[in-house]
Amino acid sequence: MSVRAASLLVALGVVIAASVATRVQESPRVLAEAFVRAANASDRAALESLVHPDVIVYLKERDPERWEQVLAGWAGTRFGAGYDIVVRASSEVDLYDEEQQTLVFGDRLRFRFPVQPPSHFLIIQIQNGSAVGANDETPLLGSNAVEAVREDGGRWYVTVPVVEILPDF
Repeated sequence: MSVRAASLLVALGVVIAASVATRVQESPRVLAEAFVRAANASDRAALESLVHPDVIVYLKERDPERWEQVLAGWAGTRFGAGYDIVVRASSEVDLYDEEQQTLVFGDRLRFRFPVQPPSHFLIIQIQNGSAVGANDETPLLGSNAVEAVREDGGRWYVTVPVVEILPDF
């Protein structure tokens, strides 16, 4: 094979790879499918590639333990063959306060989005799946994956909140 033919093959491979990477994030539903594939494969690099780069930088600098917890949790989730994907606009999620950019559970647990607040939430409902722990697999029932997402520059990304435990009043 000539050098020119080899160069063309390499260039074609780069174009195809770029095309696939863009397709992975062309809609919230396609992003959810990519998330499921990456989680089932425990592919931390693939999972990280689905997160907005600004969020990754923020978490690695300010809360690296949270970033590690998120990746480990995702990589430990298994989705069986039967799962459903629901996409909801953030304005349709009662627990999300768009003005404060927070998702609040109860009186004390708050998820704040300091970087890239979500425009939508992906709800991946498992029928047959599990979360892999250190020593066992725990079956998961109902909605077990709720991921905040947003579009930026024509691509959809997962965005990750910072967890805050509020003091008792």
